[in-house]
Amino acid sequence: MNYFKGITDLEKAKLHYRKLAKQLHPDKGGTTNEFQNMQNEYKVLFLKLQQKHNIEYSQQQASTENELLSELGVLAKMLIKNQIPQKYLRQKVATTESPLKKELFSDIADLLDCL
Repeated sequence: MNYFKGITDLEKAKLHYRKLAKQLHPDKGGTTNEFQNMQNEYKVLFLKLQQKHNIEYSQQQASTENELLSELGVLAKMLIKNQIPQKYLRQKVATTESPLKKELFSDIADLLDCL
């Protein structure tokens, strides 16, 4: 890399590109060939840095999702232990007219009692 040596950050790459574009643009005294070479190098670097950023972001998202699922698991265990969902389901059994729903809600409540 001739134009973007040592640049490892997307924002720094963008800023450096703008600076170089002002210097190398044919309307500003640069040559078309030099400007195109700089642009091609920037495109390659930008894609590489963007892929790196996307991988890091995906890993961060996965970590956040795992933490959230863990917290939800703790909450679910606490709710089941305190009979919260079972009380709700038994209330639905009492107010539902459908025999199928009554049996389903009752079975789920009984299952939760076993956990």
